[in-house]
Amino acid sequence: MRWFRRRRRVNVGTYTDPIPVPPPSIEAQIDDGVLVALSAARLAVTNRLIVRSLRDGQDYDEERVRQRVATELEKLAAEKAKDAKRIRKVLETVGDKPGAARGPSDFRARDAKTLKRRAKVSEGLAERLSELAVDPDIVGDVADRAHAAFLDEFAVSVASGARAFDEVRGAPLSAMDRNAALQGLSEDLEALERSTRATAD
Repeated sequence: MRWFRRRRRVNVGTYTDPIPVPPPSIEAQIDDGVLVALSAARLAVTNRLIVRSLRDGQDYDEERVRQRVATELEKLAAEKAKDAKRIRKVLETVGDKPGAARGPSDFRARDAKTLKRRAKVSEGLAERLSELAVDPDIVGDVADRAHAAFLDEFAVSVASGARAFDEVRGAPLSAMDRNAALQGLSEDLEALERSTRATAD
C-alpha cells in the first residue's frame, strides 16, 4: 500500500484589515478639478483653432484665442455651478428617504454626507474657474499651450495625409488633392469638436 506524503503547511500570515485611507480634502479635489478643466479648455481651443484655420482660412489671432480660453473657462464654471445647485436640490429630499438606494441616481439619507461634499467641491470649482477666466496669466498660458498643440497637430496631420496620398498615387500630391485632404481633416475635427461638446454637456 502506497502512503501519500503529507503536504507541508505554508504560513501565509494573519489577515489584518487595510489601514483606512482618509478621503482627499475638498481643496485637493478642487485643485484636481481645476487641472482637468484647464486641460479640457486647452483641448477645446486647440480643436477650434484647427477647424477655423482649415475651414475658414483664419490667421492666428492671439487676442481672439485668449477670449476663447476665457469663454471656455466661464462655460465650465457655469456647468459646475449648475451641478452644485442640482445636488443641493437633491439634498432637500434625501433626509426623508431611509434605507438603501435602489440605483445610482436614487439617493438616500445615508448619502447626505457624500452629496454635501460633492456640492461643496462643485461650488468651489465653479468659483475657482470663474476667477481663472479673468486671470490674464492663466488665460495666456492656456492660449499658448493651445496654439503650440495646434501647430503640432497641424504639422503631423498634413504630413501624414500627404504621405498616405503619395503612397497610393505613387506621385506627389496635386494642389487639388492636398486641398481635399485638408477639407477631410477639417470635417473630422468639426465632428470631434461636436462630440467633445456633447460629452461635456
